[in-house]
Amino acid sequence: MVGARNAAWASGLLLLALALLALSPLPFAADIETRLSTMLAPAASGIRGVVQPVSDVLLNAGQIRDLSVENADLRRRLALAESEVAALREERTALEQAAALIGAVGASADQFTPASVLVRDPAPGRQNVVINRGRDHGVRAGQPVVGAGSTLVGIVAEVDAQQSRVRLLTDRESAVAVLIQPSRTPAALAGDGSTLHLEFVPIDASVAPGEVILSSALGGLLPPGLLVGRVATVETRGTDLFQTITVDPLANLDRVEQVLVMTGFQPGALLPTEATP
Repeated sequence: MVGARNAAWASGLLLLALALLALSPLPFAADIETRLSTMLAPAASGIRGVVQPVSDVLLNAGQIRDLSVENADLRRRLALAESEVAALREERTALEQAAALIGAVGASADQFTPASVLVRDPAPGRQNVVINRGRDHGVRAGQPVVGAGSTLVGIVAEVDAQQSRVRLLTDRESAVAVLIQPSRTPAALAGDGSTLHLEFVPIDASVAPGEVILSSALGGLLPPGLLVGRVATVETRGTDLFQTITVDPLANLDRVEQVLVMTGFQPGALLPTEATP
């Protein structure tokens, strides 16, 4: 109803405007125009009040659409920038960790190849990781892999051209030759999928919690003297031939990210000698 009334007013104003235009050459036209303007001013103001909001809404709608497009573009650029910053941080962290590992081995750095962990085997009981170095980088099966502080974390199990699989010490198929300081008692360090324990330690051997476990060169499969772990618990039973000993690894095997592969070591090339404590 209101819309029809406004349309009628607009039509009337248009007709009056045309009439004034036609009468403009006449002498009394100016007076008529002045009176009509005074009479129609309220109506024109009312129509303007109705039309102006609609015009403003249409204008603002266009501006809002432009702002929405601009906002979406800014969000996309921000997400891209945040992604690049995160990638640079990860790259810097990896470089810092690799530098720390190389610094720990000192003058023997040329015997090691830095590598990054790509993926971890999620299967229960299997403690394996895949690293980004393989045959093309001098990696061979059986080579030791060390982490922070030159601590043994595992042994290379399989090698491809560009990647390798490392069996961590806690894997249920892992078993390495070690000795216990300071008694120099030889033993086998085995994993069960989550923890470490020593096997074949005689019941009468002197072993105490806190003693350090080192790699042994017996069998020529490992270089001597690599830090491996620390005795956690010792249990003896009168009827057993061997002690039950658990070991805490010195490396955090659950959070291995950067490692060094001892590419300068060839398994089986060593004589069965032991490291000096």
